[in-house]
Amino acid sequence: MLKKPACLIALMWLLSLPVLAQQPRHLSLPGVKDLLGVGTLPPTQQGTALITPFTTVVYHFSSVDFPGGDLTDAFDTYLGTVVGGFQYNSSSRITGFTFHGGRYGSVVVPGSTATLITGINSTSQMVGGYTDSSNVTHGFLDVAGTFSNVDFPGATATIAYDLNDGGNIVGGYTDAANVMHGFVDNAGSFAPVDFPSATATSTTAAGINATGEIVGVWSDATTSHGFTLISGVYTSLDYPLAKSTTAIGVNDAGAVAGYFSDASGVLHGFVFSDGVFNQVDVPGASGTELTRIKKGGLLVGVYIDALTETHGMTATR
Repeated sequence: MLKKPACLIALMWLLSLPVLAQQPRHLSLPGVKDLLGVGTLPPTQQGTALITPFTTVVYHFSSVDFPGGDLTDAFDTYLGTVVGGFQYNSSSRITGFTFHGGRYGSVVVPGSTATLITGINSTSQMVGGYTDSSNVTHGFLDVAGTFSNVDFPGATATIAYDLNDGGNIVGGYTDAANVMHGFVDNAGSFAPVDFPSATATSTTAAGINATGEIVGVWSDATTSHGFTLISGVYTSLDYPLAKSTTAIGVNDAGAVAGYFSDASGVLHGFVFSDGVFNQVDVPGASGTELTRIKKGGLLVGVYIDALTETHGMTATR
C-alpha cells in the first residue's frame, strides 16, 4: 500500500497526464516528456473518433505495489511477469522492477541514476529508459541482463517504450529543437514516426504488436490524441466527447488500450476493439490509466485510489 500521493508512470515522455482531484507526481527522466500524462491541457473540441458505440465488460483487478515503495507504476506484462518502475520516496531514484510468481526484483542499468522498464516480450527481452551520470536520458534493451543503448541518431534524449517478439522497438526522442518525435527501430535501423497533420506539434510511438501495428499519441496546440499506424496509414483515435486521448498499448489482435480525460478532467482507461470503445475504471479509484493490452484482453496500468495513492495493476475478464 502506498503511503502518500504519487505520480503515474512518467514514461518519461509519452504523455502529460490530465489533472486529477489532486495531481500526482510523476516518475520522469530528464529530456523526455512524461508519457503517462498528456493531460494538463485546456478543454478543446473533440477530435475525430473512429467509432462511437460502447459495450459493457466486467474486469477483475489486482494491485501491483513494490514492497516498501512510495509509488509503483506497472507498465507491461508477459507470461506472468509484470514490469515497471517504483520509488521508495520522492527523493530516491527511480528503479525498474519485475514481478513474477509473487516475487519482486529490482532492475538498474549499470551506471545509471534512474531506470524505468516499459516493455517486455515473449523471450523476456525488456526495454525502457535510463538517465546517465550526465543527466542524459537513453533508451535501453535488456537481453538476459545484458544492456545496450537505444538512441535515435542525433537526439538529445531517447526512450524505448515497447518491443514485439520480432525485436522491433518503438519509442520517442527529442531533437535539437526540443521537438518530440516517435520512432521505430528495426535491428538498429531507425525511422521516425510523425503524425501527418499540419497542426501536429509532437508525436510518440508507444506500442507495437507482432504484425508491426503501432499506436501512440500526437499533440496539437490545444490537446492530445491517440493514433494507430497500420500498413503505413495513420488514423487519429479520440474517445468520444473526451478532452484528450492517449493510446499506449496494442495486442496482436489489434485491440488498443489507453486512457482519456473526461469533461471534468478525470482520467479513465479504455479499450478499443473491433470498432467499439469500452471504458475501464478500477472500482473506487479517482483515476485510471491503461498502458498495455495483451492476449486474451489482459490489461496493465495504474490507478489512483480514494486517498490519492498510486498503484500499479493488472486486470482480467
